[in-house]
Amino acid sequence: MYTFKRLTLSALFVLTGCSLAPDYQRPESPVPQQFSLSQNAMVPATTGYQETGWRTFFVDQQVKVLIGEALRNNRDLRMATLKVQEARAQYQVTDADRYPQLDADSSGSWSRKVEGDSRTTREYEAGLNLSFDLDFFGRLKNMSEADRQNFFASEEARRAVHILLISNVSQSYFNQRLAYAQLQVARETLQNYQRSYAFVEKQLLTGSTNVLALEQARGVIESTRADIAKRQGELAQATHALQLLLGSYKTLPNENVGSAGDINGVKLPPSLSSQILLQRPDIMEAEHALMAANANIGAARAAFFPSITLTGSLSGSSSDLSSLFNPGNGMWNFIPKVELPIFNAGRNQANLDLAEIRQQQSVVNYEQKIQNAFKEVADALALRQSLADQITAQQRYLDSLNITLQRARALYQNGAVSYINVLDAERSLFTTQQTLLDLNYARQVNEIRLFTALGGGWAE
Repeated sequence: MYTFKRLTLSALFVLTGCSLAPDYQRPESPVPQQFSLSQNAMVPATTGYQETGWRTFFVDQQVKVLIGEALRNNRDLRMATLKVQEARAQYQVTDADRYPQLDADSSGSWSRKVEGDSRTTREYEAGLNLSFDLDFFGRLKNMSEADRQNFFASEEARRAVHILLISNVSQSYFNQRLAYAQLQVARETLQNYQRSYAFVEKQLLTGSTNVLALEQARGVIESTRADIAKRQGELAQATHALQLLLGSYKTLPNENVGSAGDINGVKLPPSLSSQILLQRPDIMEAEHALMAANANIGAARAAFFPSITLTGSLSGSSSDLSSLFNPGNGMWNFIPKVELPIFNAGRNQANLDLAEIRQQQSVVNYEQKIQNAFKEVADALALRQSLADQITAQQRYLDSLNITLQRARALYQNGAVSYINVLDAERSLFTTQQTLLDLNYARQVNEIRLFTALGGGWAE
């Protein structure tokens, strides 16, 4: 008899492990298996892609310091961490319902008749209450699993915020440096224009030129001053954007123009599989959300089946507190309860339909995340060679303009050309210098975006 009871109890616990959730299958990838080989041809061949930590990727020491400060102080990252803790606590709350619940209670009462007998009657009670849901069809198990997957998804969301923060801080830092470099170029150009104005003014006094040339020289000075004011505003905005990401509005240094070695380029194999995208935290977050939606279907299906709850209590009551726990004052009860859904106006079916629709939405969201990630990597790869070619051509054009400006000034001094030729050369030089700075910044940002799009930035 004892053996039979043990087998029966074991069978009950085995049955509580059943689940009506559909078997999870990862959706097929809606993107090509590999990125274009031609886009990877310019990078050195390696045996495979391995993520490098952000401390290795960034060469500039200042940006490393700023990223470390942002990781300590940024409010978005703090909020993401708190959401992970919230999801963990929610999972623990839901999972606790799967286990027996034991409560203790005690009470005392005093009573006396209003008239007549003046004696006070005392009554003390204490007891233990036990309840347990036999989760035969996995409703509680699937609800717990859904919250567990949501917890995992929140962890991946925190990783995504971490990576995005590193990307944003580095881009904002290089944008601040770009604004400062453009401001320096504008100031240097203003000094050149002022020297040109002084030279033209001397020529006017000797009769070698006319008032028109002097006014043209004055015009470019004022135009450059306006550009300087514009660049100063852009520098202030870039500084404030960086301070917001850092979580601190302390004074930041104005960096001079850096060398080309501010970051190490992302090294890729000649054939890059799109499976690398599955390591991205936003895609892993979407997959955990899909698993949670899968588990919710199991919970919705289980609602169609009976639920069995076992409750029992052990209590004692006595008018004397010292004899409250005597065996003669004790009482126990055992109440099994079975609930079978019969009619609820289609609520259970509607909940199941809702769970299935949300699961389908999660599939679409997962596929969209992969497609967006594929586009980000493909765009960054496509821009690599384009930006490299533009920078090379723009540098050659700048070298040519320097020679042109020197010859234009020499010819003007000898009276061979008008001052408008000098102005054209100076304007072109100034514009080309600014364009070259923009292109170098675009190259830096493109490498950062490629690094981020491949899931980099988590490891140090």
